[in-house]
Amino acid sequence: MIEVTTATVSVESETLRKKTLEVAKRHKASWIELGQYLYTVHKDKHFREWGFLTFEAYCAKELHLRQSTAMKLLKSYYFLEKEEPRFVKQAMSEEEEAADKRVPSYESVNLLRLARENSEITAEDFSDLRQAVLVQAKEPKEVRTQVKKILEETQGEETADEKASRRNARIKRMLSFLTTLKREMEADNLLPKFLLKQIDDLKQKLQDQITN
Repeated sequence: MIEVTTATVSVESETLRKKTLEVAKRHKASWIELGQYLYTVHKDKHFREWGFLTFEAYCAKELHLRQSTAMKLLKSYYFLEKEEPRFVKQAMSEEEEAADKRVPSYESVNLLRLARENSEITAEDFSDLRQAVLVQAKEPKEVRTQVKKILEETQGEETADEKASRRNARIKRMLSFLTTLKREMEADNLLPKFLLKQIDDLKQKLQDQITN
């Protein structure tokens, strides 16, 4: 939904708006540049000066970008700007000087960003992913396969103690739920006594399953 405002739009803001629209039309070839513009528009809320209530509405109505695409572009660029500023500078230069240079897709960079936030992915595995995305410019499908393989191997390495701890934690959550449920049912007289007794019996059986 577009909101018409009476605020005066500065020349600099209008220039940014036109430049962002221009870059959006060719974002497949230069998504990092578009991400840079989107970051500025989002951070400084320029879209409000242009009559849009939200950043998502601006992207959809003016740039014809789906919300999911716009957010991936924004977050992928911000990730590179924060974690790999030298790469951003180099990529921008290469886009201007050599159009045939391979730049990783924003989807691959977004997968790398998500991998950075995943505590199950080690520093060594992340380094391999970084190489695959930023150096080899692998396609998103290949990166997803690599991430999936890493996570499967990580989960397969769970120790017996870790598994027991996870199991105990889930049993304790179940016990807590049953205790609360029985208390509520008993207070409101919603279940007969023999069923309440069965809940107590189940709780005892679960308690016996907790290992030290």
